[in-house]
Amino acid sequence: MATRVIAAGEVLIEAMEGLQVPEPGRHTLQVGRNRHLEAPPDSPWRDLNHACEPTARLESAPGTAQLQLVARTGIAAGQEVTINYLTTEWSLAEPFACHCGATTCVGQVRGARHLTDAQRDPLASEFLPHLQQQLLVLSATPPWYRDAFSITDAVWYRSLDATAEREVEQVLRLLELKPGADILDLCCGHGRHAHELARRGFRVTGLDLSAERLGMARERALRDGTQLTWVEADMRAIPTGGHDAVILLSSSFGFLEDDAAHLEALRSAFAALAPDGQLLIQTDNRDHAIRQPPRQWGEDDTLLWWEENRFDPLTSRNHRRYSGRHLKTGKTYEQRFHYRLFCAHELGAMLEQAGLRVEGCWGGLDGQPLTLDSPELVLRARRPR
Repeated sequence: MATRVIAAGEVLIEAMEGLQVPEPGRHTLQVGRNRHLEAPPDSPWRDLNHACEPTARLESAPGTAQLQLVARTGIAAGQEVTINYLTTEWSLAEPFACHCGATTCVGQVRGARHLTDAQRDPLASEFLPHLQQQLLVLSATPPWYRDAFSITDAVWYRSLDATAEREVEQVLRLLELKPGADILDLCCGHGRHAHELARRGFRVTGLDLSAERLGMARERALRDGTQLTWVEADMRAIPTGGHDAVILLSSSFGFLEDDAAHLEALRSAFAALAPDGQLLIQTDNRDHAIRQPPRQWGEDDTLLWWEENRFDPLTSRNHRRYSGRHLKTGKTYEQRFHYRLFCAHELGAMLEQAGLRVEGCWGGLDGQPLTLDSPELVLRARRPR
C-alpha cells in the first residue's frame, strides 16, 4: 500500500533484485525466457498483487539491464500498488481467477502466451522485452497441431467412432463417479466420447483447439438433441473449473512443444478439477511403441490407410505421417503428428509435479496390467482435497 501520495512516473523501486532461478514460482518475477527472480522474504515487491488496470508497471532502468518499478498513474496514500502480471509472465506457475472489476479484466490470469490477440493488443507497449520476443516467435511459427486436425469427413473417423461406446464403458469402470457427475473431455476432437458420456446422463464439457473438429461435435449434438458444452481453447488455458473428472484420451497428450508445456497443461487440468476430482490419461506406451515396425497399413470396406513412424531417441518424440484413400471416391487424406512418447514413470512423475496424486496405472482402458507389450499407458490421478 502507498504510505504517501505518489506521482505518475515516479520510480518506486530502482532495481528489482532476487535470486535467479530457471522456473517460475509463487514469488518470482520473469526477467528472461528462462530466467526468473525469486523475491527474498523481506523484498518490497514480494507481495505485489495483480490488476488488469494496475497502478504501477515494470520497465527497464535507463542505462542498465535491470528492471525498475514505476508508478503508472497517480497513487493516493492508502491506495494499493499493483502490477499487471500479464506484462511480465509468459506462463504462471499458479494461474488464478482475477476479479479486479476492470472493463479490460481477462478473467483467468495464466500468462501472456494464453491471451487472445484482442487481449494482447492493449498491453503491447508494456510487455517486457522477453515477452515481446516470445510473442514474435509464437506468431511467426504457429505450432503444427493448429492445422493438423482439420479433416471433417466422417469416413476418416469411422473406425474411432466404432470404439467410442466400449471405451466410455471402460473409462467409467476406471473412474469413481456418481451419476450425473461433471466431466471435462479434454482434447475432445469431434466429441465421440463426450457424446457417449452425455447420453449416459453426465454433465459434459468438451474442449479442443480445433474449430473444425468442434464444428463436427456441435453438429452431432444438434442432430441428436444432446446437451453438451463446447469450448474452443488451448489445453494449457482451461477456462472452466470444478469438474469431478477430466479425461484425456486417444493419445492426445504429448503434442505440445516440450515437457515444460506438458507440465503446464497438467497444471491447467489440476486447476480445472474440483478437490478430490480425478484425471484419467490414455496415451501410447513408449516401451511398446519404439519396438513396432516403422510402417503399417490396414483397410476396411471404405478406407485404405497407412502410416510411417520415425522415433527420435534424443527427444522421445514420434514423427508420424498418417495417410488414407477412400476406396469408393478416391479421395485422399493426410495428417502429420509430432508427439512425445512417455514411459509410466515419466508421466507419473509429471502428474505428481503438477500437484496430482497417482492412484492407478494400467496397460489399457480395459484395466489390464501394464507391461512392456502394452500398446497403451493409462494413468488415473486425483487432486487432493
